[in-house]
Amino acid sequence: MVFPVCRNPLLRIGLETVLTGGRFHFWHEAIDDVSALPEVLDGEPVLFLIDGQSYRHGIEGVINQVKARFPDAKIVILAEVFEVDAVSAACKAGAHGFCLSNSQREILIRSLELVMLGEIVLPSAFVLSMTAPNAGYAAPSSEENIEGCEAYRLAGRKLSAREAQILEFLREGSPNKVIARRLNLSESTVKVHVKAILKKIGACNRTQAALWATRHVTTDAEA
Repeated sequence: MVFPVCRNPLLRIGLETVLTGGRFHFWHEAIDDVSALPEVLDGEPVLFLIDGQSYRHGIEGVINQVKARFPDAKIVILAEVFEVDAVSAACKAGAHGFCLSNSQREILIRSLELVMLGEIVLPSAFVLSMTAPNAGYAAPSSEENIEGCEAYRLAGRKLSAREAQILEFLREGSPNKVIARRLNLSESTVKVHVKAILKKIGACNRTQAALWATRHVTTDAEA
C-alpha cells in the first residue's frame, strides 16, 4: 500500500497516475492525519511518499508520526530540490529514500522498488554535488545528468568515465539499445562496457549492478 502525504493535489494526482495499475496499490484519498489511516495486514508492505515541499519545516515530525503508527513502513521524500542538512535530518528521523518529484516515470518506479527491497535511495547527482561549495541539488536536464556523471569510486577499483555513464543508465533500468542511442555507441560496444562493469564491481547481472550503484555511488573516479 502506498500512502501519499501531500498537500499539493496536482502532485498527488500525478503520483496516482504513475503508480496505479502496477505493483503498487495507491491510497486515493488525501491524508491529513496519519493516525486516521486504516490498519494494514501483518506483513503487508507499506510505503509513504511525503511531499518535501509541503512539509519543508516539519518533515521530521511527519516521519515520526508515520513511524509511530506504522513502524515497519518505508518512507520516501519527494522534492524538486534537496539540501544536505534536510536530507541528513530526514535520514536520522527514519526516511529511506529521496526522489525527485520531476523524475521520469521509470526512474521513480525503479527507485521506489529499490526502497521496498531495503535499499537507501538518493539521486545520484545529489550525491555528486555534495563536494561542491553549495551542497544543494536541483534537478538537471537529462543531458546534463548524462554528461555530469563523471565517474564512481569502486572500493579500490575505478570505472572509466564512459563506464560510469553506462552504470548510471543501468541504475535507471535502461536496456542496451537505449544506452547505445543516448551515448551514440553501437550495442556491441555497450555490451562490452557492461561486461567490464560487472567484472569490476563483482556483480552477476544488471540488476545487481543497479543495486550496487544505488548503494555505493560516490564522486572521484578516473577518466
